[in-house]
Amino acid sequence: MKIAFAHHEPIDAGKARWVAIVRTLAAVAARHPVHWYTPDTAPRIQAYAADHLGLRLPPALHIQTLPSVHKLAGLTINHVFFRACRKAVTKAGADVLWLRSDKLAAHFARRVELPLVYEAHLVGPLWAQDGGKGARQVQRLETLERQLYAGCAGVAAITQGLLDEVRARYAFAGPTAVVPSAVDTDVFRPTWQVGDGKTVAYVGTLQFWKGLETLLEAMAQAPNLRLLIVGGGSPSEEATLRARISELNLQQRVELAGRLPQPQIPARVQNAVCAVHPLPPKISISTRFTSPLKLFEYMAMGLPIVAADVPSAREVLQDGGNALLYSAGKPDALAAALGRLATDRELAARLSANALRGAAAYTYDARAQKLVGLFAQV
Repeated sequence: MKIAFAHHEPIDAGKARWVAIVRTLAAVAARHPVHWYTPDTAPRIQAYAADHLGLRLPPALHIQTLPSVHKLAGLTINHVFFRACRKAVTKAGADVLWLRSDKLAAHFARRVELPLVYEAHLVGPLWAQDGGKGARQVQRLETLERQLYAGCAGVAAITQGLLDEVRARYAFAGPTAVVPSAVDTDVFRPTWQVGDGKTVAYVGTLQFWKGLETLLEAMAQAPNLRLLIVGGGSPSEEATLRARISELNLQQRVELAGRLPQPQIPARVQNAVCAVHPLPPKISISTRFTSPLKLFEYMAMGLPIVAADVPSAREVLQDGGNALLYSAGKPDALAAALGRLATDRELAARLSANALRGAAAYTYDARAQKLVGLFAQV
């Protein structure tokens, strides 16, 4: 089977999705040849994989650079890449086209005979509503997604909740698979060192739907704990975070480590008492649709996990089994859960062991196997 993959954006090391894209492409290419159409050059992609992921790309991942205009007068010009991509994919004679860009998928859904598998990560109209966008943009995304799902041969969704929403909203009835995010267990190995009794770790971006406001308010109620944040965001997101830390007088108890290459993360968090996954309860992507990389990385490192009790988390976590779940959006409940793990070493050890065992089901090889199975169906 010959697989084509395309994405119209160049790699941005500050965005977590590129970790998943590159690692998944490498895992799929270990099974079947993959032709990747991109505005990036092969050397730049190889450097990102080596420097940020500690990953060597397989020979069967063939990278083809296509012409693209990324920015012009503040606007992204997609049609240059889209037109070149359509010609390249048609010429390649692939058996299946795999996409995760809604714009690119909607474009191809109307223009090629090739079976298209769309990898869904959110529902665009709900995402726009959660972000406070206007009615026009919400409707535009609704129309775009209706076009892409009407032209799809198969859908891979990262959570069951997302797949259920796609089926209900867009009446998609073709082949599907739930394909969660994954972890590279060669990089994220068991490293937890029982913990120093005071440090809580958060690894991830600083986006509005990640729950950092609740986490900071919980820290204000847990004066014996300190917080280590590994990850970054946009300048405005970082400024907002620093301002809130100052407002809560947490400057001496919150450390902002910034973005780190993946191979450096395990050593940075190995002495934490636990890792936290503080999703808010009223945002669609956080409650039902997200399958975050950090959750599986926490598991693979054997970190005890404290997580918001939302449906997306419950697809992976069991309260008292491989994590401690708290009432989402409530800082006092989160503070109590963090304090409990900081003092109950027996509980922390049990959660750690169970999380570590469960991580084996979420490797990139397992993710690739599910995707390839769906490709074969279509």
